[in-house]
Amino acid sequence: MAKPLIAVRSTLFPRYSLLLPSAGARRSRIAVRSTPCKGLPGAALSGIRAAVPDPQQLEKYLVCNSPDKEWVKRKLLLLLSRDAVIPPFSAPALKLGRATRDENISMEEVARIVEMDPGLAADCIKVASSAGFAARRIASIQQALMLMGMKQIARIAYAMGVMKKFEHLKSKVDWDAFWLHSVLVARLTEKVAGAYRPSTGSEYLAGLLHDCGKLLLEHYFPEDFDAIVIRATERACGHVAVETEFLGITHAQIGAALCDCLQAHIEVIRAVWYHHDPFNTDLGTQPDNSKFLAACVSVADALANYSRTNIFGARIMDENLPFDQLPEWQFLGQYQASYGLELDLDAEVAAAQKDVQAFLS
Repeated sequence: MAKPLIAVRSTLFPRYSLLLPSAGARRSRIAVRSTPCKGLPGAALSGIRAAVPDPQQLEKYLVCNSPDKEWVKRKLLLLLSRDAVIPPFSAPALKLGRATRDENISMEEVARIVEMDPGLAADCIKVASSAGFAARRIASIQQALMLMGMKQIARIAYAMGVMKKFEHLKSKVDWDAFWLHSVLVARLTEKVAGAYRPSTGSEYLAGLLHDCGKLLLEHYFPEDFDAIVIRATERACGHVAVETEFLGITHAQIGAALCDCLQAHIEVIRAVWYHHDPFNTDLGTQPDNSKFLAACVSVADALANYSRTNIFGARIMDENLPFDQLPEWQFLGQYQASYGLELDLDAEVAAAQKDVQAFLS
């Protein structure tokens, strides 16, 4: 039986980069949960929680090894313990996340769920009617579902929900560039993970949220953030190393804490937490697929940076280095690619640009 191939194509590169499973290599199978469980991907859009976030619960994400930077950790814990920092999401969004994982759900049931939240329904209809999607006037959620399908409506709900909840953090950061990068990474994470397992909804959401910690940094630590961007641009080293130097805590750690506040699925939280370090041995002891999804987000982030769709100071990729020599790509070799993938990076960038234009219009 022929082994699935993974092919990546872009005008940045003179050839396909083919990732072939190495002969005799032991590869893990990716398990997929088929039954609903507490903390579904859609829960990140619900904001339903029993109480205000517990600082002790959030502290595990914000480990700081620099005693002189402990003030950063204390300030972050104070901020994240307030509901006002990340406003709660609506209950129908949680139900939508569960519904899209149910293979037996009907479009009528999905439509009823979306219509429970008038704001969510209006956003979905507005985006579905835009030129980047149906390019025609959509009169109802039922019509949008018929034309676009449940998966696309769920993507729109995720994107609009997340963008709106972080909108109050908008300040000097290049907002359009930030969300273009985030949406592109979401699309690429879903595509890369799809070579190994059926979509669960966690993939798109993890990619969309992977850099959300930068928004909180830029809003509440503006001078430090500006200095980080300048130093990272000068060194061409990416943000993480400079964040650690300046603040003792990275945007990935902050993003994981934010996702916990939003009650995201643990797989999404850990993917955001470790997307710059999927090789971390701590992930290997987790019973879920955190290591796999973190690696997929890491690969997607690297691919997006090849296309130079990011804010200033982001990681600069070596265009002379083939995709299959990236550590992130090689790390994925331990898993069994069951479906294969042919990815056109230029087409994905163009599609992400259309998505963002529709989401932000």
